[in-house]
Amino acid sequence: MFLTPAPARLGAAAVSLAVLTSLALGACSAPGPVAAAAKESSTPQPANEKNCGRQLHFDTPPQRIISLWPAVTEMLIALGAKDRVVGQAFTDQSPPLAEYAEAYKSIPVLATNSVSRETLLNSRPELIVADGEYHFNGTELPTIEELNKLGVQVYIISSFCNGQTTTGHVADAATDLAALGRITGTEGTAKTLIDAQTTELDKVAKKTAGAEPVPLALIQFYDNALYADARGIYSDVVERAGGNNIYENDLPAGQYYAQIAVEDLAKKNPGTIVYLYNSEEDKAAQLASIREKLPTVDAVKNNRLYPLPSTDFIGSRAVDGVRELSTLLHP
Repeated sequence: MFLTPAPARLGAAAVSLAVLTSLALGACSAPGPVAAAAKESSTPQPANEKNCGRQLHFDTPPQRIISLWPAVTEMLIALGAKDRVVGQAFTDQSPPLAEYAEAYKSIPVLATNSVSRETLLNSRPELIVADGEYHFNGTELPTIEELNKLGVQVYIISSFCNGQTTTGHVADAATDLAALGRITGTEGTAKTLIDAQTTELDKVAKKTAGAEPVPLALIQFYDNALYADARGIYSDVVERAGGNNIYENDLPAGQYYAQIAVEDLAKKNPGTIVYLYNSEEDKAAQLASIREKLPTVDAVKNNRLYPLPSTDFIGSRAVDGVRELSTLLHP
């Protein structure tokens, strides 16, 4: 039986009670930044992009960008726009991949969790790139409409546009890279990155072709409560990796996460559990909670407990999530 749903993605909840965000593992690294950036146009063209039902327009590439999630920061670094990222937030939600670590450290940190309205506006951004619309609630931060009136445009990672969270796919990463490439004037680099991601996904598809999908539960403990993540990009990562999310059809209508009873998961008795975390400390705590609260579940008894970092379900990192999870499910 499902308990009262949490407010929204579990990851941000660790630092903001206003919103909860679902998080996810990390092990091997993904394809690194493009070794030699593709040649870009010397005269960038105006960009018009539709994002989350809103129209964005840039006469010239924005020179002051703020990132509100680690995976977003990595995408901007990979595109070659690092020197234009004047601030980042939520930096404690997931460590960057090793190949981005140095560049990541050079970007100013506005806040290790949620950024204040004053700090955000004092950074004078032209563009804010975020993992979801939940940031812009009009309380902690201005609404997107209010920011637009101040001359600040907002791009949301496609899989987490309001109303699309249960239909997002890993392929949305290519959509976002292409759009951000046009906005930042780095279309050539964006194409190179998209091609590399397509190659990675094709490799996994060939590897898992014909393999029996592994039934699994994708879960996370937060504040001593158990949550399941499914649908949208969460289930798409699982399916592409050769798995089958057992909560795909069990969550309340329109939700991609839900608080569930420990007894419900125990009754389903999955043979594999994938648990999401946002730091090494959190990873250890998640594992301890699973072993303590679910000792009779086959996944626990057979030690088929696999961690994935939270950010592996956001933007380009979803490709990493597919690759890493496929390695765990189909070694």
